[in-house]
Amino acid sequence: MAEELDILRSKEEKFHGIDSQFLTEGIRLVMLLPGFSLLFFFGAWAYKGVSPSWWLDNIEPSVGFDLSTGFTLISSTILIGFCAGLYLHRFRVKLTRQVFRAEVFAAAESHRPVTSMHGYSSVDGLISRTMASHTTALSMGIVATIISGVVAFLESDSEMAQRGLLASASLVTIAIGQHLSTRNLKFNMVTDDGLLSAYVAPIHPSTLDLAFNEMLRTQMDPLLRSKFEDFLQDFESFSRKDINREYGREKFLMLMHRRYKGSIDRSTTSIELGEILTDKGVKSILEHEVFNEGLWDSLFARSIRTNPAFYRLIERLEQDMSAGNKIDMDGLLFDVDLENIVTDKASLFCYIHNLSDKERQVVLRVHSPDFRPHDLALRYNLEPGEKSWWPDEAVPISSDGDDDIIGRMSGLLRDGIIAWQTLLPERTGEASVSVRLENTSGDLLVGRQINVRVRPEFVNWLRNTSSLTSYLVGSIGLAGSIIFQLMAVLAVA
Repeated sequence: MAEELDILRSKEEKFHGIDSQFLTEGIRLVMLLPGFSLLFFFGAWAYKGVSPSWWLDNIEPSVGFDLSTGFTLISSTILIGFCAGLYLHRFRVKLTRQVFRAEVFAAAESHRPVTSMHGYSSVDGLISRTMASHTTALSMGIVATIISGVVAFLESDSEMAQRGLLASASLVTIAIGQHLSTRNLKFNMVTDDGLLSAYVAPIHPSTLDLAFNEMLRTQMDPLLRSKFEDFLQDFESFSRKDINREYGREKFLMLMHRRYKGSIDRSTTSIELGEILTDKGVKSILEHEVFNEGLWDSLFARSIRTNPAFYRLIERLEQDMSAGNKIDMDGLLFDVDLENIVTDKASLFCYIHNLSDKERQVVLRVHSPDFRPHDLALRYNLEPGEKSWWPDEAVPISSDGDDDIIGRMSGLLRDGIIAWQTLLPERTGEASVSVRLENTSGDLLVGRQINVRVRPEFVNWLRNTSSLTSYLVGSIGLAGSIIFQLMAVLAVA
């Protein structure tokens, strides 16, 4: 089984290289070739039955056909290349699906079931739907090539040839739309993060008990999530005995985030890791086979792009702590953040931390006429923290022990509460969200008003609009060519 998987991976890597450099990325031949074929189809229509003098005097006596037929032959040749490109791209996707299912089977054999995880069916369904779309596009490309080849043997000014050109061009246009519909979510199994861009988490926790751990886990596709469980077991096996496992895990992820942002170098990362891991563990974790620095960078890049409000909130807390700023309320730390620009949905993050030595209860209220739900009330029971993590004076980024930004932030995130709520916009334009923190009697403790702008995501909007336009124009042209042909047959009858 392992040998078969390695062979499949090797094949996918080769075809993915060709695909990414020439077909769907890089040169993008899968888009350029059908575009040029349509251009030559228009040329064939423009010169039907009438060729320019330079063609009549110099070329047509040698080749024996007019310019319109020449354009049709060129377009047919280009379409052969288009079909070949679609076939290679489809074959690469097929290899990706085979590798994905082989890894899922291998995970089940290792008692790490992936099929029962949230999001598995959506990933598997996406790959299958993409395969079906490529099959449809390839079929239309082949039919369009055959029709244009037949048209090349007909008189260029005949009605049959013109209807054939219309049908062929329409099929190519629909094939372009079919291909565009698959480009919003790209995926591969060549790299460990190849499925991240195609995975959209169906749910997320409303309260982050381990903030970085649950935030990154939510971004992981089911297959990577199963590998993350193995990584955590390795991490805990290397942990020092006097370190709390949850605290050590959060501190490690905090270090990886700071390393990604460039706040600390690799040497400082190793020193800080030495406080929670054994010497052997530091080397093993930093050079892990799967969760290496490249994969952490990819995870954080996607997480920051998807949920910028969470990281802004964390960085604001770090800045206040490093500057030695005092908290606004006695014994209670509160902050909130939301995206400045909302496209599909908004993620509201609220941080609440009880700095006193007594238990207290608070109510978080969210109100907005521009988002659903319009009104939201959540009640939290705040346990006192294990220790006072908020400093009385400025602290360094890194130092021995936990009296630095990294150690104190890890403790704050572990003992505090981060609420994560998804808000769905009801219209585009300016929008506002009101956030209130109250005690159980309804008295206001702190309130915030957040103004955002709701607008569609331009790249996806452009791609979806182009796809729908291609479907519409191609369908109208194909229907017209069929109707004209039926009318011609009925007229003869």
